Amino acid sequence: MRNTIQNFACNSWSKRLGLYVCFLLLMVGTIWAQNQTIKGTVLDANGESIIGASVLQKGTTNGTITDFEGGFILNNVPSDATIEISFVGYKTQTIPVNGRSTFNIVLKEDNEILDEVVVIGYGVQKKADLTGSVANVNADKLNTQSNANIGQALQGKIAGVDIVSQGGLPGQGTRIMVRGIGTLNNASPLYIVDGMYMTSIDHINPADIESIDVLKDASSAAIYGSRAANGVVIVTTKSGLNTEGAPIIDFSANLGVNMPSKYLDLLNAEEWASVTTKSREAAGLPPLEMAQDLANKEDNDWQDIMFNPALMQNYNLSVKGGGKYSTYYTSVGYTNQDGTMKGTNYQRYTLQSKLDLKKGIFQAGTNIVFTYDQNKPLLSDIRGGMVGQTIQSIPTLAQYDSDNAGGYGGTYGDVFNLYHPLGMADDNLMKRQEDNTKVFLNAYASIEPIKGLKYKINITPDFQFYRYNNHTEEYDFGLNTKDFTETTETQTRTRNVLVENLLTFDRTFDVHKISVLAGYTYQDTRYRYLSGGGRNMPAGISEIDASADGMSVKGNSTRSVMTSILGRVFYSYKDRYLFTATIRRDGSSKFGSNNRYGNFPSVSVGWNMAEESFIKNKLSWLDQLKIRGGYGVLGNQEIDDYQYTSVVTTGINYPDGDGELLVGAFPKNFASLDIRWEETAMTNVGIDFMAFRNRLSLTVDWYVKNTKDILLSVPIPISTGGANDPVRNAGKIRNKGFEFNIGWNDRINNDFSYSANFIGSFNRNEVINMGTDSQVITGGTIHGGTWTTRTLAGYPIAGFWLIPCDGYFNSVEEVNAHQKDGVLIQPSAQPGDIRFKDTNNDGSITDDDRVYCGSPFPDFTFSINGNVTYKNWDLAVTFQGVLGNKIYNATRLELEDVTRGGNYMSTVLDYWTPENPNASVPRLTWNDTNRNARSESDRFLEDGSYFRMRSLQIGYTFPKKWFKGFVEKARVYVSGDNLFTITSYTGYSPDVNSTNMYSRGFDEFIYPNSRTFMMGINVTF
Repeated sequence: MRNTIQNFACNSWSKRLGLYVCFLLLMVGTIWAQNQTIKGTVLDANGESIIGASVLQKGTTNGTITDFEGGFILNNVPSDATIEISFVGYKTQTIPVNGRSTFNIVLKEDNEILDEVVVIGYGVQKKADLTGSVANVNADKLNTQSNANIGQALQGKIAGVDIVSQGGLPGQGTRIMVRGIGTLNNASPLYIVDGMYMTSIDHINPADIESIDVLKDASSAAIYGSRAANGVVIVTTKSGLNTEGAPIIDFSANLGVNMPSKYLDLLNAEEWASVTTKSREAAGLPPLEMAQDLANKEDNDWQDIMFNPALMQNYNLSVKGGGKYSTYYTSVGYTNQDGTMKGTNYQRYTLQSKLDLKKGIFQAGTNIVFTYDQNKPLLSDIRGGMVGQTIQSIPTLAQYDSDNAGGYGGTYGDVFNLYHPLGMADDNLMKRQEDNTKVFLNAYASIEPIKGLKYKINITPDFQFYRYNNHTEEYDFGLNTKDFTETTETQTRTRNVLVENLLTFDRTFDVHKISVLAGYTYQDTRYRYLSGGGRNMPAGISEIDASADGMSVKGNSTRSVMTSILGRVFYSYKDRYLFTATIRRDGSSKFGSNNRYGNFPSVSVGWNMAEESFIKNKLSWLDQLKIRGGYGVLGNQEIDDYQYTSVVTTGINYPDGDGELLVGAFPKNFASLDIRWEETAMTNVGIDFMAFRNRLSLTVDWYVKNTKDILLSVPIPISTGGANDPVRNAGKIRNKGFEFNIGWNDRINNDFSYSANFIGSFNRNEVINMGTDSQVITGGTIHGGTWTTRTLAGYPIAGFWLIPCDGYFNSVEEVNAHQKDGVLIQPSAQPGDIRFKDTNNDGSITDDDRVYCGSPFPDFTFSINGNVTYKNWDLAVTFQGVLGNKIYNATRLELEDVTRGGNYMSTVLDYWTPENPNASVPRLTWNDTNRNARSESDRFLEDGSYFRMRSLQIGYTFPKKWFKGFVEKARVYVSGDNLFTITSYTGYSPDVNSTNMYSRGFDEFIYPNSRTFMMGINVTF
């Protein structure tokens, strides 16, 4: 019985196991039968095979690429799956399998790149329709997350646009020049942000920017007439979109550290004492008091004390959205940047709010841009500024001394009467603060009564309020003392109103495309200046009303008005033949009634050769080949108001002949009734080329820019009685150049893509004439009034004119051999002194021996940009550099001049001796009878060429599925700016760019540029 039961159990178990196995085999068979192998070919519209196209089962990693014949085989594909086919330059297709096994797929070309629009004056235009030179950069190519201002982000991104940092001071902006300097007045371009005219874009929050377009030639910029001679930079900020009521929230934050990119090698206490003692011994003088008894003195590295790593942080929050009839965008931003130098800081608060309404034929909107920035600037009204005073400070100067007013150490003996570095940075002793508020408002309304015809009115008022307060308490820095308190305050207020009436017609009729613009604009600008001050207020009180004496006040105001009529016509036939003509007539109150109006026309043509059948049918790899050319005239009115009339100054005392004084007035400026607009005529020829499914791109432009009737001050005899030279139209400048941008972008598959481009610009700047043969403007002035640059006909603006050095005198015989007609050319020279060239052969070294030594403008400016994306990782890098420019290193002049009682660079340790004839510096001597450190020699002129790793950023985007729908996108990144610079220049930084164009390449204690390391996050909800 027991065996029977066991046999029954075994048989039952066997049967059940067999059933289970059969069931599993059936299921596997069913699944296998549902999956299949598919194959096919991928071709273009002309039947050509597409090699390397991606074929992917959507939603999975199951994929392949096409072979050399465009064929593919993909295994294990469910019958109900969807495959996705993609390739660079073509529109991606998704195709359901539906049980099929064979596919013949034709991809359509993606002309999105050619169909992209760029912003031009008072409108937009397809890239393919452009006839002028317009550069476009989208925000995603700017790496704006790690830049405090947009100028920094633009460096190295646009050919023909020179963007140079104006130093590493927190909040310091950049200087932008489009195709060189074509004027001796304000050479900044016109900035337009969402239709609002601005003098700078450094205050704009980079996180708000959508795109930037630069109008570089006359044919594209002439619609702005007299404002556009220096180019036009158009910034478009982000806008709302139809989200069906659901808001999109973006938050970004970054935190970083700035540190000086370079420290100069200065002397310590022992080295300084040794050098000064040897220098003074050579002149028969005793050692300096501050160079003795070093064991009981401090040894301070003032550069290291005053320059330290500094924190930088940015926070931005934006909300955008909308519905069918309205969209909105609102953002707030905050930036806080400590300076690498003690006592400096910059903070910025930004707000932007956009609202756009549209229903039927009506459209309206508003835009508000608000910026408030607060700055703790350098103490600048001293020789060399805070940077110069710091690095010249003597190592043995004590940091603190409680016996001195203010509590800091003091200098004594035969040394410089410098400010104490720590005292300059102490807010309790010297407090400086700038407050700047800018409010830009825009309201517009438009109506489109018939298709393509639109009338639009823009009303744009803006207000700017600036305040600078400087308060100083009593202090005792030894040789530099102040025994009274003092406060000065400056306030300015600017109010501007711009009204624009625009009528546009834009239609396409079969193969004819027509766009017409007509407009009238009115602008009224008012400015008021007020300054006051006082002395001897009680300690700790900085109000001017508390002054016991020395109270003063001054102020003035100006007003200028401009009216304009403008028009533009664009015509395209079959998208092949393009024509654009523009005219603008401006009237400005800055000129007298006989020259108040100016006309600024332009014309340009383009030929899209790639659209011709004889090319299109034969060169399937060619996507675009366009030749374009244009000519136009632009204007410039960037001079002070009321130059055409005589300004009378009152409160002038005149002797009456009887020992008494009479109060009277005299004309400070002589009237310049005939001054008129500067005019810039520009010719531009360019080529736009794209090939291999838009992967290869090339843009090339050649231009000549001639500026005539330049407004400049012409010297008049002092005997005329005028305080200032009158302004005249008396100059002509030419800029001629060539620029290119060559790029390659490719997507290997859905996981990996990359792009790279090389940008280069050649520009030659030359002054053709200056009104008179003898007219010369000097600049680059060192203390004592010695100039280093000249602007004159036949040479570039601010070219260096210096006396050449010719090595050292290594013996008395060499000194005696340097003579003319038996007379020593340098009678005070000794062995170890510099031999200067007597270039005019007159037997003496004078200013007449100066020769042209080079230009501050580079011959070639270039950049290399690269981007790589792999799955969720992304990398962006920019290299940038210049070649061929010169820099006058006045910082080195100050720090190698051993006749001064300050600190020196370590190069002075390598001084001339008979045993060291190839030294870095001449012999050490305190009196320098040969004037080895003369500032008019080329001893301190250096090559300004450099190659820099401008930026590097690595980011990671988290998979969206991690956040289960709560977060739309989240990305973290790390970045570095100014990571290294290869240069032979010995100063802090080779990108020297003074705000004074006559001192562009003149470096006198510029604030060091910073190297920045940053990490950040971007989140979209």
